[in-house]
Amino acid sequence: MIQSRMLLGALMLAPLAAFAQSSGQQTAPVAVAAPAEGVTRSITLADLGYSDGLSFRQLSGEATLFVPVPDTTPLRGGTVTLEITHGATVPVDRYLQVSIGGRPVASRALGNAADTISLPVAIRPGDVSGGFLTLGLTYSGAFTDRVCVDERASGDFVDIAPDSAVTLDLDPTEIGSPALFAGFRPSQTRLILPEAPSPALLAAVTRAAALFDAEAGGMRVGPADPSDGSAWEEGALTLETATSGAASEMQVTSGTPFPELRIRGTDPQVGLWQLTSQWAGLADAETTVTMAVGDAAPAPDVLPLAALSADLTPRQVVSTENVLVPFQSSDLPPGKTVAAVELMVAAALDAEGRGATASVYLNETLLGNRPLPDGDPQRLSFDVPRGLIGRDNQLRVSIQRQPSGGECRFKPQGYPAQILPGSVLRLTDANAPDGHFFALRQDFGAGVQVVLDPALGLDFDEALPWIAGVAGSMIPERAPILPRTDVAALEPGFPFFVISATSPGEGEPAVTFDEGRVEIRDTDGQVMFAGAALERLGVAQIVTRGGQDGLWLRPGTGPAPAPSAETPLILDRGDLALIGQDGVIVSTSARTNPVLEVRYPDRTSLSQLLAKYRPWVVGGAWVLLTLIVLIVFQRIYRARRGGPGT
Repeated sequence: MIQSRMLLGALMLAPLAAFAQSSGQQTAPVAVAAPAEGVTRSITLADLGYSDGLSFRQLSGEATLFVPVPDTTPLRGGTVTLEITHGATVPVDRYLQVSIGGRPVASRALGNAADTISLPVAIRPGDVSGGFLTLGLTYSGAFTDRVCVDERASGDFVDIAPDSAVTLDLDPTEIGSPALFAGFRPSQTRLILPEAPSPALLAAVTRAAALFDAEAGGMRVGPADPSDGSAWEEGALTLETATSGAASEMQVTSGTPFPELRIRGTDPQVGLWQLTSQWAGLADAETTVTMAVGDAAPAPDVLPLAALSADLTPRQVVSTENVLVPFQSSDLPPGKTVAAVELMVAAALDAEGRGATASVYLNETLLGNRPLPDGDPQRLSFDVPRGLIGRDNQLRVSIQRQPSGGECRFKPQGYPAQILPGSVLRLTDANAPDGHFFALRQDFGAGVQVVLDPALGLDFDEALPWIAGVAGSMIPERAPILPRTDVAALEPGFPFFVISATSPGEGEPAVTFDEGRVEIRDTDGQVMFAGAALERLGVAQIVTRGGQDGLWLRPGTGPAPAPSAETPLILDRGDLALIGQDGVIVSTSARTNPVLEVRYPDRTSLSQLLAKYRPWVVGGAWVLLTLIVLIVFQRIYRARRGGPGT
């Protein structure tokens, strides 16, 4: 039996309906409100994190989705539409049941022939309870009394497509506070910048890129295209800066086709962070003024699994169940790495007194296996080898037991198992800087200085597409942005992100552009990029200034990156990356085991002269060595001839 539970912090919404007022006169004047054409917003399973949809096998499966609804006042109703593909190899009675708020609302019989069907289910405001809309899916079936077949060999399947959608009907006039806007806004974000650029505006846009997944195409900048449709597909945020007053003042804009949020202040990034943090609920007034938003620093020694985006609810284990715990390098404090995985695991005994086993994988590398024979909670510890952690990581705990039942008499029975509170990642000091992008992202978590060099030659709007994708990939959500006017204003003690034409670091970077023509060659010496082709690409590399690592981005002259959910811009391992319109073209470490060679044909150096005239140098060296050997032997020979006794 598969159980999947998901708590979503950012919400699923939909059709907004607006009201127009009309009045008519009869015997006594009466004002009559008539609903106008509404707007719609659809949230797919892919939007909820189920990029592959949901899948059930062996005549059994359950999934429970928890959809947060911060307030039922704007909610008028909605629809769940499931796009289902199913089939079976032998005659069997199968069905799919849908429940809303624990109340069965639909049950659909599934035939044996492979087929694709659409199953719509209506939802009501009363289905919301405790701030959540609970959607339950149950797949089950049975063979007839005349046929005995092992369920594990039944060949049946039910796949619910990732574009299956939940649509909620909302009244936009009831979304009147920043908290409700944050709860109901679409996942796609659009920033509107009505004023001239400033350091505070640069900080706000950079923070927005980190908060709204710009590396996966989750954020756009500029006015929205006119649309005659009714779908609310983007959450529009207008950012304005002020020279005095509060750091952030937020207010929902009225009179627009869709709800929009205006954020104004001396540091608008404060409001952006509040909307996506645990303090979003405090922005429940019509106008919210915020001076600062605090965030607890991560513990230096342990990272609890309960603090990560993981489903740690009990599993009914028939044969195998996996508990997935994703985490990023930026979830760890700067200078720390994972030394061990410590789990508290409980697994019930089956009817015959048998327990289960737990196998633990980190990034699909087996850390170890332990038996769970007693039915009591047990503490398990697994060491983590060095070098296994990257930018995006996944801990997988596979719990297995021998199926109980079957034999054509009983349906196989599942028994519960759970990863308990107290399970942690044990941290330790990293031996030395890794020199990789993912490690620098980890350092950025405490704050990052950002410089858009005025000498770059790009205006603010032209630089933003380059900044957004790289910032979204490299800067953690919790990281404060510290804007600086130029490279000279960088302060020691904080890592930096500099967008410029020349290196802000000390010493020579992996690739420099002030030494004339540059050629990027592969390990065979073949030219990959040079001249205009290289100039069109952006180059991101780690440089050092005052003993502090930072990121230098040199935008290219070609099209800026256009990342999407299918082709995100991810900087992970390596310290040098070439970036084009389709994202990262190549990423490598220039310090250890490089796969690229950088040459400067216009630069005259001893190494280049040796490389250019290598055959002549080698030939001359052999001639010189031969002459030296001949001279030495000649002197030895003469010395022997001229000695005593000749």
